Amino acid sequence: MDWVHSFYDTQDELTGCHSSGLHPHHHALAARLTAHRGQPGSLLELGAGGGQFAVAAAQVGHAVTALELRPSGTVHTQRLAALHGVQVNAMTGDFYTADPGGPFDMLAYWDGFGVGDDAEQARLLARFPEWLAPGGAAYVDVYTPWYWAQHAGFTRETPAYVQSYGFDADRCRLLDTYARADGKTVTQSLRCYSPEDVRRLLHGTALVLDEVWPGGRFDPRAGTWHPRAPLGECLSFTAVLKRA
Repeated sequence: MDWVHSFYDTQDELTGCHSSGLHPHHHALAARLTAHRGQPGSLLELGAGGGQFAVAAAQVGHAVTALELRPSGTVHTQRLAALHGVQVNAMTGDFYTADPGGPFDMLAYWDGFGVGDDAEQARLLARFPEWLAPGGAAYVDVYTPWYWAQHAGFTRETPAYVQSYGFDADRCRLLDTYARADGKTVTQSLRCYSPEDVRRLLHGTALVLDEVWPGGRFDPRAGTWHPRAPLGECLSFTAVLKRA
């Protein structure tokens, strides 16, 4: 996973996605988790990026701990929380060794699951029960192989970079490449899973896949985004995990 730091630093440099403000999408995610639980509670976010979701969740009353690998993301989280007048416990650390405290009523991991191989994913999932309070739930974004296999070859061009998607069919991994104007490239590689694949990863973790929430899909030909799509068409789904 040597590519992780260089990719996300370059992605933020080119797009500003991790150093931006809040988007309606972050508020919608916070509202959905609040509705699913029925009330605000304690929440751990893994891979918090620039803290946009963490701050949106804090705004609706959650007590949020945001764990992020990149120090610059933690700094932006703190700035964003101060800007919006909320408290977020922003931490920098590795998912496999960090101690974020807890237990938490909720755990969220958006747009990042699949960074490692299956063994690393299973190792991370095995930590979830120690972080979750009784009756708690984890919400994990999972990319689907069917969408990304069809999406391979899609390219987005800007004056500063060209972004292109590929798919490694042998290892079932989404490839997301940014080519800078100076010729340098960085690539993100994320393992894609079906719900049944997730169930297999959960063996021995004391967790079960309780619900599957299909996500949206982008139609590159029409240039349109559909926020809700059937499971067989969506680019990702949210795996809702609970204790067995």
